[in-house]
Amino acid sequence: MTSRWSGLRTAYPRTLAGVVLGIALLLVTDLVLVYERLRYGRELARSSAAMVETERRRVAAIAASEENGLALAVELARREALGDTELHLAVDVQRSLLYLQREGARLREMRVRVGGPAAVGSPHAVVLAPPLGKRWVTHVVDASYPWIVPEWVYLDRGLPAPSDREIPEALGPLTVFLDGGAILYSLPAVGPLSDAGYVLPGSVRAEARDLDAIRENLTPGMAVYFH
Repeated sequence: MTSRWSGLRTAYPRTLAGVVLGIALLLVTDLVLVYERLRYGRELARSSAAMVETERRRVAAIAASEENGLALAVELARREALGDTELHLAVDVQRSLLYLQREGARLREMRVRVGGPAAVGSPHAVVLAPPLGKRWVTHVVDASYPWIVPEWVYLDRGLPAPSDREIPEALGPLTVFLDGGAILYSLPAVGPLSDAGYVLPGSVRAEARDLDAIRENLTPGMAVYFH
């Protein structure tokens, strides 16, 4: 084997040198490719980690912004209610209290239950949540009002929805409708809202005697502050 290698080197020195050089270049190229592949993998991992961290920071910033915005809306509603010279209602969502007041003077305090947020409707769900800020009374109705109960109320209660959903007294003896869809009502004796443990999402349920006591004061256009 040694004699053959020596013979080839003697007979074809340039050819042999070219072959050796080519093999060396291939080896160097392979090493460079392996190094670049490892470096690319490390860079990709770092980029992915940075993207995840950036996304986390973005979500955190959005959440903080929304939370600050809600807190600001609550504080503004509270302050505006304290300075309102007209008779109005104010709902303290955190304390579950309803006030009839004017310029900060509370003329009546009422315990209420505030319906929590819920995703309702199908196929495109709508999230109903307790309102914040300033709302207005649109109309006030008594027990004779035939409320067409939305189908999602039955679904939210886990009840089959009847074909005829127009039910008188389904919102109790007295009901106050607000702009934006929120409702101030009392526990009815009939219909899907007659369960004392259930409160209509995004609305407020008060005692019938409390609503009856302030009935003369409830008029369309009356301000209602949620804070």
